[in-house]
Amino acid sequence: MKKHTCILAAVLASVAFGPCARAEPLNHLKPSPLVSAADELVFVPLDASDTKHLGVMVHVIFGNLSQKGPVAFLARLPAGYSAGPHSHRSDSYLTTIKGNYYEWRPGQPEGKVGGVGGTVFVPANVMHNNRCDAQAGSCLNYAYFPEGFSVVKP
Repeated sequence: MKKHTCILAAVLASVAFGPCARAEPLNHLKPSPLVSAADELVFVPLDASDTKHLGVMVHVIFGNLSQKGPVAFLARLPAGYSAGPHSHRSDSYLTTIKGNYYEWRPGQPEGKVGGVGGTVFVPANVMHNNRCDAQAGSCLNYAYFPEGFSVVKP
């Protein structure tokens, strides 16, 4: 009798949980879009020692600036800011949202302005410099680093 009880339990379970007894999706458990209004974004100094907030300020969209792995953030650069020669251990992708942003290799001409909508790609470990045009006001850029963010100075 015990064997028949186990078989009956298995049959009942397959009927209750099998393809014939599909439950309705739990729509209330599906993730919802997460929207942050521009005036709700929190920007922090990229350089933790920048206690007066005079340098680059960032708002991380996803990832972690101090860990390896994909990271994307908004970067606010003050008018006239220049990073100086540096490189990153990851490829970097950038889109200018506001301002006139320049990117170039040291020893080369400064290059063309990457105004609003302009994009920049810098391969990993390529020394470069960048600046935000002082005449056009501050810059706001979207930046993406697929292998994590780092700054390497010469």
